Amino acid sequence: MTIFSGKSIGIQKPIVGGDSKGGQQPLREQLIPWVENASTVINTVMIALCLALMGSFWFAKITPLFLLVFGLPLLSLLFYGLFYKARLIQKPHAIAGKTWIYLIIFGLLISGGLYLRYPTSAHIHGGQDQGSYFNIAAWIAHHGTYERNDTLLSDAFRQKWPFAFNLIWNPYQRQGKPQDNIPGEYEGERFVGGFTVKDTTKGRVVPQFYPLASLLLATGHWIFGGKHAADILPIFGILSVISAGLLAFRMFRSEFVAVLVFVTLLFSGIEVFFSTFPVSEIISQYFLMTGMWFVLRAMAEESYALPLLAGLNFTIALFNHFSSAFYLAPVIVFFVLHRMASKGTMENRRILIFYYTFLAGLTASLISARIYNGFYVYRNLIDRLKFLGNFDINGIFLVFFVAIFASAVFPFTFYTKPGRWLETKSGLLKWIILSTSIALISVVGLKLVLFNLHIISVPGSQYTFFSSIAAHISMVGWLFLVWGIFLAILHGKIESILLPLPVLFWFSILFLFLAFLTEYQWYFARYYFKEFYPLAIIFMAYGIYQFSRLSLLKGIPGKVFSAILGLLLLLYTAHPNLYIFKKPFLNGAYEAMTDLNSEMKGHGIVLLVTGKDMFAPPDSELRLSVPLVYSFDHDVIWLPLNRDLAQMTQIVTGYLRPYNRPLYLLYIGARPLPRNLLPSGSNHITSQMHEFTEPEKANAIPKELWQIKMGIHLYEL
Repeated sequence: MTIFSGKSIGIQKPIVGGDSKGGQQPLREQLIPWVENASTVINTVMIALCLALMGSFWFAKITPLFLLVFGLPLLSLLFYGLFYKARLIQKPHAIAGKTWIYLIIFGLLISGGLYLRYPTSAHIHGGQDQGSYFNIAAWIAHHGTYERNDTLLSDAFRQKWPFAFNLIWNPYQRQGKPQDNIPGEYEGERFVGGFTVKDTTKGRVVPQFYPLASLLLATGHWIFGGKHAADILPIFGILSVISAGLLAFRMFRSEFVAVLVFVTLLFSGIEVFFSTFPVSEIISQYFLMTGMWFVLRAMAEESYALPLLAGLNFTIALFNHFSSAFYLAPVIVFFVLHRMASKGTMENRRILIFYYTFLAGLTASLISARIYNGFYVYRNLIDRLKFLGNFDINGIFLVFFVAIFASAVFPFTFYTKPGRWLETKSGLLKWIILSTSIALISVVGLKLVLFNLHIISVPGSQYTFFSSIAAHISMVGWLFLVWGIFLAILHGKIESILLPLPVLFWFSILFLFLAFLTEYQWYFARYYFKEFYPLAIIFMAYGIYQFSRLSLLKGIPGKVFSAILGLLLLLYTAHPNLYIFKKPFLNGAYEAMTDLNSEMKGHGIVLLVTGKDMFAPPDSELRLSVPLVYSFDHDVIWLPLNRDLAQMTQIVTGYLRPYNRPLYLLYIGARPLPRNLLPSGSNHITSQMHEFTEPEKANAIPKELWQIKMGIHLYEL
């Protein structure tokens, strides 16, 4: 028996024709199976695409040609194994009768969701994550590599040029640690917000992020062009919404819940926002929701292909965002709970396939991270989990690998006496989950109340737990969420929540509880967007559905009441689209950057000086440096603004003349530089005023757009 063997039994023998009058249910027996089939095929294509991108990444040949070389054989192998050998897809009921109406409505809804998600934002400005992702993708699309060889950085450090300090940023300055004490081989950051200097003497600069999101955006760059590289994200946004709806149906077997989840997420303001915003979260959400959907299918259907697909989806997510590594905890909890629920039956073989595929993917992603961007993992962990500060980069990875090894040998304990004891305690399963849920909800709620009463506080930080979540699901939504969780435990099919519920609780604690440490900005909602938000909507929808089943409201009144509550949930989550999402954000920034670049000759060196007036925003040097380097292939050196600027510029250019490259001075401020601050022979090329918009930074849903103006003055040296 091969890994692909087995057959899907979730869809019964095909029946041609029929509608609800003939005993069939158009949604359950016709439309949903067709959507499941289509989603399975699309997901297989996405897996092949992402694995091909990672293969190209590891071989440093990231081009459309190599993507086809890796991707087509992978796709052929997956299609052969899944759809021919394993017969994963069987023909469902033919679409007929009312199903055509539902299919047309489904298509119109998808079209509306896509309309809201286009056009996407061209976040070309650096300094924040979205700008870094966007520019990394441009670099990959143009050069076919993930790393950048910074020649100026290498020469400056090897030859000890006096301006070498301007080529590096010490991320430990705020901690008072000298450069020599930076752990591992990582020396700091070339440009804050996304680029790590791995080796100063060799000039090796690597993006700090996990690679998959940038690789997919580079694919969008090839397909849609530079400005519209992020146009690939709405596709993931729509697919993620469909997967969440299918997951909801598999969890509760309710068409009402599945439809409410689908429509709510399709038009949710935060879902729309992150489907247009070039960061990694919407990609992770798609693969994580799809992975959980396949896990539930694997528990119900006699197919070894489904758990493999589930593991591959989690593996893809593990290469997309570092936080996915923390899925190790809920996956282990799921494995134990499933063992109790199944009483040690042979069904566990399918779960073992998922479990070990997940562990293999996690191992591979951490090895890749250690090679390419281990400093990113190190920095993010010690910033948030202070007890890890005693470990260096290698030590932190050692902790992860030990945890994976322990998890790999853990299933063998089920063959011992304590492990077999678990199989006899399935009757306690519901109460274990219920008591744990009550404890976790109480702890999180208590901390929220204590903070709002000012009994506990964190100086200098804004608490996002309440403001972010309440802004997207409302206080009443919180009550529906808790209500839905308790009812799912007490009255639902317990096996169907064994993975979604631990994921929901684990990331509630891990991210929302840590929100005390994060100053709120609009896009920081991404911390809980991948898993908490869609799962919360699923349990809320189930709680709303259960009102129609209360004895007090049974029949038509209960259905009407649930429908009204569902409509209110939809309207509340969708209402931000009416007044904040004036797409695209940073409108005009891409054109402004291309206009500036058009005044420069290719592969120039730019000395960047920031002024001190209102037309030089605090982060303006980061905004311009990252796109100038990664999108337009220049080099940038920062110089301070002082009265010796002219002399300093002449010294620096003395080191740069031998490169025989165009030299420029770029000043950011309201007016051009006075002549006494410019070196002799400098030639003023252009002055531009860049005006653009971006989300307002506020402690609530932004209701206005933030207008920024930046004065640009370019000189040839």
